[in-house]
Amino acid sequence: MIARAFQFGLSRLSPWRLLAGFVRDRRGASLVELALAAPILMLMLAGTYDMAQYVLLHQKLNRAASSMADLVSQSPGITAAEVDQLFFAAQRLLEPYDLQGNGHVIVSSISRTGTSDPLIDWQRQGGGTLTASSELGSAATVPSLPTNLTVRDGENLIAAEVFFTHQPLLLQKFLPDGIIRHEAYRRARLGNISTLN
Repeated sequence: MIARAFQFGLSRLSPWRLLAGFVRDRRGASLVELALAAPILMLMLAGTYDMAQYVLLHQKLNRAASSMADLVSQSPGITAAEVDQLFFAAQRLLEPYDLQGNGHVIVSSISRTGTSDPLIDWQRQGGGTLTASSELGSAATVPSLPTNLTVRDGENLIAAEVFFTHQPLLLQKFLPDGIIRHEAYRRARLGNISTLN
């Protein structure tokens, strides 16, 4: 009787029946779907992280440039040591990004006298070890200002440029890498800061 039941069970396990049973069985379907979708989900997660870091870095660079120009423009007179102290403030503004290792800050004073072209009175650099040069020009030269920005006679303009190197984690083909630059301009409020003491 047992042998007959065993023989009957084996006859029901024909290859075609096993295959049909395997196709109808849905117990592991969700696991297979997860295994297929997991790499795509991980790539999307990493891409989202890269994009969020890129946007946050731009916001912080914009804020650092704006704050540097604003703080210098509020001074009735400023020294080189005071500007150097502001570079430390820029490092704090960019945290958790490492401005000291990956960035650079340049502050320039621009003024105009009479009908002559505006000139860069002085520049101060610091805040990081990245090698970068001002896109405005160097001291005692006519600055390359945005077309919609004019410096009037007797006016003093403070410009801050913040540079930072960026390397995306995964989205190298979609997000630009290399040096990112943000700039900000403020008019001196409490007096002329065309000389750096």
